[in-house]
Amino acid sequence: MEPLSLFDTDLQPVPRLPGGDAVGVSVAPAARPASPPRLPTAATGPTLLAVDGNSLAHRAFHAYGQVGITDGSGGDRGGVYGFLALLAALGDITAADAVVVGFDCRDSSARRDRWSGYKAQRPPKDPALYALFDVVTGVLADLGVTVVQPPGWEADDVLGSAAAAAEAAGWRAVLATSDRDAFCLVSDTTTVLRLRSGIGNAVSVDRARLRREVGVTPEQYTEFAALRGDTSDNLPGVSGIGPARAKALFAAYDAVAHAAADPLGCRSVLGPGPGQALLDDVAADDSRFHRNVTLMTIRRDLPLDVEACRPTATPHAVARCCSDWGVPGLAARLAVVFAAAETWVPPGDADAPPT
Repeated sequence: MEPLSLFDTDLQPVPRLPGGDAVGVSVAPAARPASPPRLPTAATGPTLLAVDGNSLAHRAFHAYGQVGITDGSGGDRGGVYGFLALLAALGDITAADAVVVGFDCRDSSARRDRWSGYKAQRPPKDPALYALFDVVTGVLADLGVTVVQPPGWEADDVLGSAAAAAEAAGWRAVLATSDRDAFCLVSDTTTVLRLRSGIGNAVSVDRARLRREVGVTPEQYTEFAALRGDTSDNLPGVSGIGPARAKALFAAYDAVAHAAADPLGCRSVLGPGPGQALLDDVAADDSRFHRNVTLMTIRRDLPLDVEACRPTATPHAVARCCSDWGVPGLAARLAVVFAAAETWVPPGDADAPPT
């Protein structure tokens, strides 16, 4: 289990709202800090934070799921606390104007329908983790946070569609996930905040960082991953080609199709054995490369209205929700990010309503 500081010390959003953080104590309106910490990006405009809910729930469950945090009736609320604390921190450090949380569909999988081996090696999830999914989606609904769980598709597809919708609306997008597959979504308006152990260790990935550390462009990343394979999804890559050789190939060619059209050069870059293995694979009916590209390609066309993802709750509604779900101590942190800004008219203003 990860240390408790994952959600206490590391995830304190700054600045916090003045006043108390529990129901019954005054909660100030959720005004934005004057100079919030912002992730590097060339884009301007409002910011949409799109979150991989499965990734956050897994981290919260394993870090806080059994540490004795309970609600008033004795129900376990550790996982809920961890999930919301991390979500509040993400909203705070990204200065998000709107938030959407995506979850994998639990009833069906379009990718598994296409290839039965997709994620087939994974053991069944702990029923308590499924219970946490159910609870956090209920909490998010009460907070007014947009939740998308598309039939047959995954959280990655929600993030991809959120990035496309944000770009079309003139917004910037920050995608919070631990899944490297999202690197293909990086653009001039989209960065990936890759989650690791503790919010302080999260890494912001833009075009320059991806090129520097992985060696490919976002447009090349899906083919790069397809060559390398992904053991976590039970997708073996092309024989003899790992990250180093795949990087070398994309330094010489823009795409695998260009390498396949140049057999001599392909074998020269990869070596005779791996080069011929790639040439044979892309020409085969059961090509691992083409299968992987199909399964790794993230949807970007799910319907999503970025304006509808803006917060709508009042700070006091956030406080009541936190009390109802047994996590009153998070009210102030969540109100900073997930409460709509309230209009306050100073006393003596000519337009003020009568008191």
